[in-house]
Amino acid sequence: MKISLFTAGISRYPLEKSFELAAKYQYDAIEIGGFRPHAFPLDILRGGAEKIRTLSERYQLPIISYAPENTGSPYSLVFEDPDLNQESLEYFKRSLEAARAIGSQYCMFACNHPGYGRLESDVRRLFIDNIKILAEHAEKIGQMIILEPVTPYEGTILVTSDDLHWAISSVNSPMVKGMLDLACPLIAREPMVEYFNKCGSDIRHIHFIDATIDSEDHLIPGDGQMDFPGIIRTLKEVGYDGYLSLELFTRYQTEPEYAAARGYRAIKALLNGEE
Repeated sequence: MKISLFTAGISRYPLEKSFELAAKYQYDAIEIGGFRPHAFPLDILRGGAEKIRTLSERYQLPIISYAPENTGSPYSLVFEDPDLNQESLEYFKRSLEAARAIGSQYCMFACNHPGYGRLESDVRRLFIDNIKILAEHAEKIGQMIILEPVTPYEGTILVTSDDLHWAISSVNSPMVKGMLDLACPLIAREPMVEYFNKCGSDIRHIHFIDATIDSEDHLIPGDGQMDFPGIIRTLKEVGYDGYLSLELFTRYQTEPEYAAARGYRAIKALLNGEE
């Protein structure tokens, strides 16, 4: 298993700062958040791809994943209004093209909270219909999608291992796989191993963070409530060999270098069997 750094926690600095820190603290790859001014999809397609590819080459850091903004404002995979839905689909298609343009292995999509007053069955149908459209585009351009469950604080449609298995199976595309954010099984109160029991090798990426049962905040491993020696043991038992990506925000945002350094050391120690 290798370690990657997600740029979201370093968003108050220019994008190059994320590459600098990832290289300085010996991360194996980088995961890019598709937000302005760093890496918005349309900005990438208007000439920004070359700059990002140059940073990747300069710092010798492959881009493992690209995560465009898709938390509901202004784009969502479950807007009820047909015009908003269509506009969102066009944005997500451009996001896939942007991921391809910067050489990212994956383009990550999540499902935000759909809003109240709607039937879950309707929202689920819309979500699958939209992902099928995006999967068709992904197949045409050769860009892999990974679906990311969120915590119950953030959504209702894609929050558990059952939800992820349902989505991957329903779309049934070779270009649609899944990932795991460790906060999700903790807060949804299910064993982490269920993701691998149900989805197997379709789990391609992990947001490797700590959390507490009562918050969606993402913490450096060791700062929350998780049993990390047990988590590492399970990952080795199921044969997971993808990246462990440190995704931090909120409380660490004012000291991203400190967080990047301590986060890497914490994960490396766990991989080396140090408790």
